[in-house]
Amino acid sequence: MEYINFKTLSNKKYLVNIISNMLLNGMVSETEVELRWMLTLKEIGSHYYTFELITLDHRMVKADNMGYIEIHKVVTQLQKALNEITFTVDKQGKLLQVKNLEQIKERWEDVKAETIEYNKANTSLVELFKIQDEAFEKIGGVDAMVKAMEFFDIFLNNIYGRDFFGRIKKTIPNLFRSGSIPFEVKYDGNKSQDKENIYNIKIDGYPNIVAENHLKDLYGGFPILDFDALKPVYLYNAQYNIDLLSGFIIDGEVNFSEAINDKFGGEVHYKIKQYE
Repeated sequence: MEYINFKTLSNKKYLVNIISNMLLNGMVSETEVELRWMLTLKEIGSHYYTFELITLDHRMVKADNMGYIEIHKVVTQLQKALNEITFTVDKQGKLLQVKNLEQIKERWEDVKAETIEYNKANTSLVELFKIQDEAFEKIGGVDAMVKAMEFFDIFLNNIYGRDFFGRIKKTIPNLFRSGSIPFEVKYDGNKSQDKENIYNIKIDGYPNIVAENHLKDLYGGFPILDFDALKPVYLYNAQYNIDLLSGFIIDGEVNFSEAINDKFGGEVHYKIKQYE
């Protein structure tokens, strides 16, 4: 089969919708977040790509819980330092280098000063910025934050520069961000029968058995008494349409669900598409 690779230097805009449904102690809540990206492929090397990713917008479209709205405001503020990043990845999409590291750190200082100035009375926010400071100062800290961005899990997602024979091992963050779930993931790809130069990719995940001590790490903060009897169910799948001439995604979706018991669980659906 043909490997999926980027073939042309180009600039694309993407709309990403993230719809989450969470079951917390029997109470259901739903949120919807909208991201807008401008992605520029600046260089195609023999073993790497250089991208510039600009987050044009990051807004909460829907929330039925005021707590989520406040959390989103804080998260959006923290992420302003990463609104413009230039980075290189290898041909399989693994991050190699954040190229504008100093610019990001300088922007972080501006974001921190501005936010703390307008929220002097919020001592918890000041403490949160202190924690984030450690991440920026730590060697590899910015790289870790960039890797954790939705772009790597939703856009690159191990679909480039490799054949789709067999399965790969992949860890997927759980909905509560208390840890990751080990999966074996199968990728299938075929040229579209309906449209020329379009490649369809289908991804199915098969969760590995999670050991009891891992379950305690994941859910130790929940009111769960019997971890021996806990049998959480995880589902993961995705699909994409790729432009073979450029290598860029036209549209796609990623779905993950986590059912812990009858009181805790949830699901998240990502949809991505190009727009003008």
